[in-house]
Amino acid sequence: MQPQQQAKQGSHKAGSGRMSLVARICLFVVLLLAILITGLLAIFTGAASPSTLASGCLTLVVAIVAIIQIYPILFPGQPAAGQSAAVTAPVSPQHGPQGKVGRPIFFFNLPLSDPGEFYGRVAARTTLMARLANGGSSSIVGERRIGKTWLLEYVQLVAPMQSSPGLNYRVGRVSAAHPQSKSQASFVQHVLAELRVPSTQATVAPMVQLAQSIHALKELGIWPVLCIDEFEGFNDRHEFNHDFFDGLRALAQDDGLVLITTSKRPLKEIIEGLTGQTSPLFNIVQQITLKPFTEQEAEEFVEGKSEQAGFVGKEQGAFLQWSALYKANGERYWPPLRLQLVGRMLLEDKQGLAVGDSRVEDQQYKNEFMRKLDEEYQAVMRSGQ
Repeated sequence: MQPQQQAKQGSHKAGSGRMSLVARICLFVVLLLAILITGLLAIFTGAASPSTLASGCLTLVVAIVAIIQIYPILFPGQPAAGQSAAVTAPVSPQHGPQGKVGRPIFFFNLPLSDPGEFYGRVAARTTLMARLANGGSSSIVGERRIGKTWLLEYVQLVAPMQSSPGLNYRVGRVSAAHPQSKSQASFVQHVLAELRVPSTQATVAPMVQLAQSIHALKELGIWPVLCIDEFEGFNDRHEFNHDFFDGLRALAQDDGLVLITTSKRPLKEIIEGLTGQTSPLFNIVQQITLKPFTEQEAEEFVEGKSEQAGFVGKEQGAFLQWSALYKANGERYWPPLRLQLVGRMLLEDKQGLAVGDSRVEDQQYKNEFMRKLDEEYQAVMRSGQ
């Protein structure tokens, strides 16, 4: 919107405000006169009658009280003199750094707090939730920072909403790389805390304790779902041996535990590397492989987020183009994390510009933007799952 148009709209709104004020004044005067005339007539006509006179006086008193009560309703507090309407006008969210109050538009390096923010991966989500509904376990596999943890968080948010009478999902999420996963005992205690199950006898073996807790939940009509993130974290921890993984398999296959794992490598390779043996655990899970966004998924993300951030035209084109990476054969692909980062950086740069302005066609700006983008993106990719 151009400044001239904004000024005209502001003038029109101010005129509307003045008209409504005049209407309130007229209404107030009419009410005041009506009440006063009614009271005075009662006093004059009832001069010979004490009861009528008292009634007229009471009418005046009630009128004064009513006027005092009505006045602030008809004339609410006005802005201080000289205060511009532009000072108190709310900033349009599409030009601000956040969408809803206190909530970012781009979730770079942030946990998933709203399932509506999960873009793409329709097939993976459909398969995962379908298996969950049928008590099936799954293994999510994908490269570093591809969005595996976000998919677990998606399950945590969505599964409880799919509960039905007599069947409630309870999702607990732990990481095999967490300090509490250094031993079977502390790992099981962590799992029980996430599933909100009181600890049982300390003398009971950890996996037996976990089995007892799963049975207790099932008796209450609760279907336990255990998400184990960063499954490779069990490496070099001797307590997590063949018996441990076989116990997990038995809990999932026989006792009703739904198991969902994430890892960079297939579960079969990890368990064989940990124990030196094959395990029937990976025979009961379905592998769900996460890959970078396709062009269609990236376009849907750019379109949805551009609407929230106020990106238009060439900004959207730059958003899509600068987020892409290239394979050796020249094929483009879009890591979700990079899309979030590019969007956040574009929005931050946009904050200092006038509405409608853009620098994405400035080659010097683009060069500096890409330099900062690659620097931050590579730093993030060197760490984390």
